[in-house]
Amino acid sequence: MSDKSEKILVWGETSGILIVLVLSGGCSYSKVAVVPLAHLFGEKLFDIALALFGTWLGYLLAKRHLEHFVSSIVEKMDAKYLDLNRQIAFHKAVAAMLPELPRFYMRPTSTFSTHVAAALGEFTSWSAALDPTHTPEKSLELVSKEAYTTAAGLIKKDLGFREEQSTPNYEWTIEVGGLPSTGWTVKETADLSIFDWNTGAHIYRHATMQEVARTATSIRFSWSWDLKDVPCGVYVGTVNFKIGDMLKVGSPVGDRLKVYLKREEGRIIKWHETIPWD
Repeated sequence: MSDKSEKILVWGETSGILIVLVLSGGCSYSKVAVVPLAHLFGEKLFDIALALFGTWLGYLLAKRHLEHFVSSIVEKMDAKYLDLNRQIAFHKAVAAMLPELPRFYMRPTSTFSTHVAAALGEFTSWSAALDPTHTPEKSLELVSKEAYTTAAGLIKKDLGFREEQSTPNYEWTIEVGGLPSTGWTVKETADLSIFDWNTGAHIYRHATMQEVARTATSIRFSWSWDLKDVPCGVYVGTVNFKIGDMLKVGSPVGDRLKVYLKREEGRIIKWHETIPWD
């Protein structure tokens, strides 16, 4: 109700009371002519003032009670709204993370995919609105715990499976020689990208290679690849690195790799061999 409507209501009630009192006073005067008009008006004026005060006081009390009541309802609805969205975001984050759990140890980095990170961020946002002390680390803990619990339940009911642990079985190596005897440093660690030789499509992007050996004038880097889920075909690795003033971009790494299927003891197994550069 607007302030203008409230004022109209109050003045309307006041006018009604005045009309009733005036009519009542007129009837009394006609019946008892001996009562002086001034005396009657004085008595009614007190009644009018008392009625106005009561109306005003009741209005203030009712307005304050209504404001408190509405404020309480809004606060409860806001809390329920935040909690509902928090629960929705939580289940979305669990659902997004769940398919990635069986391959968790196979991923090249310690981060989840983009859509999982977005779902975790949404859950963190709603949780922080309810609890300012909530952190992204807490979100990851809660969501991953629920995801692992759900995954275990699905595996137990034969609705899911646990992949065997990744076993890297092909090593890409590169040795950088001809370095000055002193004064060189590794300014950019070698990173490896793998391409399909026939199509040129990226198969693996920017794997960080590890330093495995070093002499005064050379350094060797290595990275191992699990071929279990790699389709049959021919692959080539290229590497980027910066050592001292030497910058290499897209340099080939070793020979080309051929992955194919082979029959062994009545079973079809995956095999691989290298193809030297012509």
